[in-house]
Amino acid sequence: MMFHFRRVSTNRKLGPMPAVMASQATCPSTCALRGAGCYAEHGPASIFWRKLTAGDAPNQVTFEQLLHLIRALPKRIRWRYGTAGDLPPEPADVVALARANGGREAIVFTHGRRYDTYRKAGALGMHINVSTDSLAEADAVLDAAPDMSVVTVLPSDHGRRPTHTPSGREVAVCPATFSDRVTCSTCNLCSRPRPRGVIVGFPAHG
Repeated sequence: MMFHFRRVSTNRKLGPMPAVMASQATCPSTCALRGAGCYAEHGPASIFWRKLTAGDAPNQVTFEQLLHLIRALPKRIRWRYGTAGDLPPEPADVVALARANGGREAIVFTHGRRYDTYRKAGALGMHINVSTDSLAEADAVLDAAPDMSVVTVLPSDHGRRPTHTPSGREVAVCPATFSDRVTCSTCNLCSRPRPRGVIVGFPAHG
């Protein structure tokens, strides 16, 4: 389990913010995108991600080193965890990451389903979004854990329009998808609990 820490991202959608990539060892086997369209397996970052997964990437760091780098971030900063990969597989490591975060605005997504762990992280000030791969799955997660923040994949041709899940839950499209004036570094939609539990939708890409 290795990580790559970039102090200032050059990704257009992220904007100039710190960003962390995690190796594939963090990805849960239950992720429906694993081997079936995951952007990290086929997108622009895939070559570097494979090197990181093999433990052969430049400037890779261990989990303990990553915690030190996170603790050293300015207190009032927004940063992105998991540009590829997922949260560490051990619940204790997720809690350790939340403690190192120290209440900073972290943008975190996971295909895991360890809701109690995410609640502990949230109590420590690290907000975690549960990723789903369809509107129906978003409903299923919120039926099981109504207090979770959920994001979901939308069809690539969905466009900007808001929509609803089969159960009528509101879905807002990520504002950075269609506007060069909005980036993750300037938007707080995914870094904190959303009013009315709005689901964030990301049109498929990659």
